[in-house]
Amino acid sequence: MISQADVIVIGSGGLGAATAFYLVQRGLRNVALVDKHDIGSQTSPRAAGMVSCVRKGDLMIELIKLAAQKIKRFTQDTGQPLDWVHSGRACGLVIMRSH
Repeated sequence: MISQADVIVIGSGGLGAATAFYLVQRGLRNVALVDKHDIGSQTSPRAAGMVSCVRKGDLMIELIKLAAQKIKRFTQDTGQPLDWVHSGRACGLVIMRSH
């Protein structure tokens, strides 16, 4: 265990782990990822199939599209295997109506 860090990321789900990973990618070396449970063992792994582009605002739509692109490149970027299947609709317009 390290005794000091320049950045401490609390929570090791998808967002926390990605934050720590990309901080290191940008050159930070003393990044601590902490969680009270095993790293990556809680909610995010159980919700891994829930990547949807349906969001209220333009910023959130762009962020989720960026996240989906990064998920697709995960193995290439990290060297770690990720079996991700993009099923269903691509990010786009969905029109619903009631009868």
